[in-house]
Amino acid sequence: MEENIFSHENEDSLNPEYNEQLRMENELLKLKIHAQYGGIPGSESSSNLPPEIENEFLKNVIAFEEQYHREHPPVKISTYLGNPVFKKSAELNDDEFEVESHRLAALMKSNCIFVDFIRERDDRFQYSFITEEFFDHETEFTVDIPGMMHCFIYEEFHPDHEMDIENRTEDFMQAWAKGDTEFANHYLASEFIQPDRIVLSLKELIIKLRRFFNSYRIIENFDYEILEIKFQLDPKNKPQGLGHAEGLVKYDAILESGERKSFEGPFKLYMALEYGWWSIVYFVMEGYN
Repeated sequence: MEENIFSHENEDSLNPEYNEQLRMENELLKLKIHAQYGGIPGSESSSNLPPEIENEFLKNVIAFEEQYHREHPPVKISTYLGNPVFKKSAELNDDEFEVESHRLAALMKSNCIFVDFIRERDDRFQYSFITEEFFDHETEFTVDIPGMMHCFIYEEFHPDHEMDIENRTEDFMQAWAKGDTEFANHYLASEFIQPDRIVLSLKELIIKLRRFFNSYRIIENFDYEILEIKFQLDPKNKPQGLGHAEGLVKYDAILESGERKSFEGPFKLYMALEYGWWSIVYFVMEGYN
């Protein structure tokens, strides 16, 4: 018999209890990687591996990350910049602030460091954040290529949950207008709770959505307005929380026969925050529910 070089089966791997033990260990390893290193690129595909192979993969990831961080210890931004001294914004009059802010901008540019603010902030706000908080941040400067920028985003330090929920709502609405179900893989939770408390898997929900969109030839005249966004973070576990966005939506759905069906009414997206990402866990959409 020809040997299968991809076979990793042994007596242990055929034991259901051993496999269940490995799956539990794998979940703990994933949590450790998420907590310490921010997750694993391509982790969805790794979960399709046999538990024994996935366990080996996860342990290799941890070993690589531990070695990498030993070789590239983080340093403070201020240390990297040569420990510059800047007065606080409140201590500067307008003329002094203009001089200091230009000095700061020149220092950052010469060291190829850029801080972006997604929501518009005034110059003094940006100056205060950079000199009083960002300078104390530790990071790894592992690549030194002339002209390469080290980019940071203010909202990574102070998440703007209202803006994130608004962006997630806009992504959802744009996908709906196109009849696109691919958005579900990125913006919807892995499980979807129905009003009757039946839980759908993401795969089952995508099938339902495809049936809905396939019943129409095209969606036209799509328009919506967000009227309210609310969220609440878990006080005991702040990386987690619940939120929603609601408003009004209207659109025309054209049947294959050419018949036009018009929908107009409320929408509401219920969301949950995990690992810094707002996922949609349930939605009410005019014409669908």
